[in-house]
Parts: sequence; structure tokens; C-alpha cells
Amino acid sequence: MDDTMLKQYIRQKIDTWETDDVQFSWQDGDFTSDRLVFLKRVIALQQRFAQGKNIINTFLINGITLDDGWCEFFKKNHFLLCISVDGDSQLCNTFSKTMSESPVTNRIEANVRLLQKHDITFNTLTVINNINSQQPLRVYYYLKNLGSRHMLFIPLLKSPEQDGVDAQSLAPSALGIFLKTIFYTWIRMDIGTIKIPIFEHAFAAWCGLSVPTCVYASCDDSNQPVAATMQESTVNHRVEQFTTPLAEECTRCKMEFACHGGCAKDRIALSQSGVPRLNYFCESYQAFFTYVEPYMLMMRALWEQHYAPSDIRKYLA
Repeated sequence: MDDTMLKQYIRQKIDTWETDDVQFSWQDGDFTSDRLVFLKRVIALQQRFAQGKNIINTFLINGITLDDGWCEFFKKNHFLLCISVDGDSQLCNTFSKTMSESPVTNRIEANVRLLQKHDITFNTLTVINNINSQQPLRVYYYLKNLGSRHMLFIPLLKSPEQDGVDAQSLAPSALGIFLKTIFYTWIRMDIGTIKIPIFEHAFAAWCGLSVPTCVYASCDDSNQPVAATMQESTVNHRVEQFTTPLAEECTRCKMEFACHGGCAKDRIALSQSGVPRLNYFCESYQAFFTYVEPYMLMMRALWEQHYAPSDIRKYLA
């Protein structure tokens, strides 16, 4: 991207952002010196055009090895880092390997050690596929032991525009089983210390608080390979492209207030009217939100009495 286009992109993003916290999302390529120069230029332009707004840079790391120089840059400029990780060594190696055939997890764990060395906190993004979905607690405990205290889970649904669904994608019911299994353990052991956005989204919905219309609003569609410097504009285009009206079944569903029809890009299943407007994971959303409802009602009662929702642990066997 030339300097003129970069200036235009950053200035327009800041000018049109509706809140005082302006978020830029970046995705790793190679951690080269040219890339570092580019990001330093980005920081300079953001400061130039900030207009008093708070600039937030998030960076998704997909397994490229960090070094001390990059960690110092991220620390100095207050980047929010998210590491893409799909499970422990055996699960990751089955699903994905680097070009050199060395385990992906070797790089992930090396990056985590380096981030911890520089006292940099990080989040994790886990794409739930047909392999790691079969062992939800193994995935959860691996992320916990890795040091993640903010876990974002995104279901894999590949190539919906082609014939059929990719073999690595989840079955319609698998997402619900995965989320329910982790929720059972999380609410008894880790609520209040580990953040899982979809669980917090559910609590906000039951409390009548404002929630995004997508249960994965914070994912930035990060499980899709996009050019880092144009990620936001590409994502916005995709959201517009996939935004479709809710199926009639959704408008009658008692859980619509919580799921809002799920991620718009996953609305590919045929509704009763024969139109592909129903979310592919509808079965999972209904199962998950129905399962958590009693817990959410208990947590809401605690919250309304000015107790911490995490106090629910005292009442669970």
C-alpha cells in the first residue's frame, strides 16, 4: 500500500468511527523489517489523525515466530495481541502443520514464552473444527495452561458457496456440544478469571443489556485469510455481503434475543419457506442457549442484588 492510500485509509477509518475508541485489526504475514517499518508508519499516522480519539490496535498472530524486537514494539505501542491456536500438540498437528512440517504448537508456545518474558498479555482465538471439537475440555485446559485468560471460539464453516460443506467444518450440532461442555467446567471453576465472549454475550442478553447483533462480533472474521492492511474494509464488505433477513423461524424462536440468528455469513441452511436464511448452526445455538438459561437467571439474580455474577460458583455442586 502506498503512502497516499495508507493516509486515506487511516484518516477515513478514524473520521467515520462512531465511538471514541477506534479499533484497527491487523493479521501477521512475515515479521520482516519492512513490515515493522510499515507498522511504525501506521502508528505515526494514527497519532497524526487521532483527533483526541483512543486508537486501539489488535494483532492476530497465526504462528509466525516472534522475536524480542517485535515484542518491544508491541509493548511500547500497546497492541492487543491475539494468538490463533486450535488445541494442543496432537490436535494441532493433525489439523495443521507449518510448511517445514514442524508442529504448529512449537511456534505458538515459543511465542507465548516470549510474550510472558516481556510481560505482554494476550488473547487466544480458536477455530473449532471437526477434529478439536471432539475434545472440548482438552482444548480448554490446553488454552488455560498456555496462559490464555480470554478465549474466543469461532466455528469453522468452509466454502458454503460451493457444493456441500468442507469436511473440516463442524456438523450443525457439534458447536452446541462443544460450548456446553466447556461452559459446565468454566462456570464452576473459572468464571470471573477467564473471559469467554459468547458466555459474556449470553449473560448480557439475559440482563437486557445492549449486545452486538452477532454472537461473534469480536472475531473480526479473523478465521478468514485476508490482507492485513486492508482487513477491516474487507471484513465490512463481507458483512454487508452476507447480511440477510432472519428466517421466519428465528422471529418465533424464544432464543432469538440471545443469538440474533447467529453470524450472518452462516445463514445458509434452508428455512421452512425454502429460502437459505437459517443459520447452519441453529440447532447448536438453540441447544446451548437453552442449556445456559438456568445459570443466566441465577447470575442475573445475583447481579440485581449487587453481587458478582461469579458468586454463582458458591451454589453449584
